[in-house]
Amino acid sequence: MNDDFSLRCGRPPLAWEARREAEERASEPFDLSHTGFTALDIETTGLSPQFCGIVEIAALKVLPDGRSETFQTLVDPKCVIPRAVTAIHGISGDMVRGAPCAEEVVGGLVEFAAGTPLVLHNAPFDLGFLTPVVRRRGLAWRSPAVFDTLKLARRAFPGLHSYSLENLSRFFDFDSGGHHRALADCEYCAKLFRLVCAKLRAPGCDEAFCKEFASPLRLLGM
Repeated sequence: MNDDFSLRCGRPPLAWEARREAEERASEPFDLSHTGFTALDIETTGLSPQFCGIVEIAALKVLPDGRSETFQTLVDPKCVIPRAVTAIHGISGDMVRGAPCAEEVVGGLVEFAAGTPLVLHNAPFDLGFLTPVVRRRGLAWRSPAVFDTLKLARRAFPGLHSYSLENLSRFFDFDSGGHHRALADCEYCAKLFRLVCAKLRAPGCDEAFCKEFASPLRLLGM
């Protein structure tokens, strides 16, 4: 079937095959010390995936040997970026003019993160924007698990005044500025995840850690 025809008809090409492969991968056991993980963050024009768009996507892959790789791109949301939102993340309409749209970059993002668990702060928000785009392109996340550092930090460090990524990075003294830009927030998220793992994850017990602390795979469209 012609891919363009499939998209016009609202049927992503081979979407069922991509989803089946993703579900098979997700059912396989994994070891964080072997897979590493990918911290993921986006910036948007607002809070609603239905009415707002993505303006920046970044990912930081932390490899088992400690090295890291990055994925980062501005995104044209195909809508106006409110001034109040630009005041938060600093991304203006002029900055994203000529940038690719989300549909053009999610394939590279999925490939970049493939085989590694995804780590996000407030995972339902970011994946609420990204997963529908991934599925519209006939793709599927190829990650075995999702970890939400917001939920995990509340479990590992109860009683804190705030669990925002910015305040947590200041509380744990790894704040170096640049908040609310996607790659900087990926770096903060990765550092926070390491702290959480040190507190909650027993060595060699990744299966138990995932079973207890991973977020539902429905966030990945499974």
